[in-house]
Amino acid sequence: MPADLVEALVHLRSEIEVEHVATWQEGAYLNATDDMLLEACWEDKRTLVSKDRATLPGSIALRVAAGKDHGGVLLYDLERFKSHQIGALAKAIVAAVDFGGDKLINRWITLH
Repeated sequence: MPADLVEALVHLRSEIEVEHVATWQEGAYLNATDDMLLEACWEDKRTLVSKDRATLPGSIALRVAAGKDHGGVLLYDLERFKSHQIGALAKAIVAAVDFGGDKLINRWITLH
């Protein structure tokens, strides 16, 4: 997700704890595989926000098939949310969090 999105989310909802992968755990997962990232998010009780609609859904399916949980995934695409539409993406994420609340675990939501 764009780094500017973190600031937009904090501006909309200061109580949402959000970090960019480049700064979360000192960037340890910046180039991690999907499975490693999903596991780290699960362990840290985090929902993953990503535009990776190419490989991430398959990784989620493999994880679920293996009987492993995940912290939830919010997927978006650059056709719907252009790079300059940070505010719209932030509002969609907040709406998903409001809708899902603490029930985002093991959910995969495509943002619209």
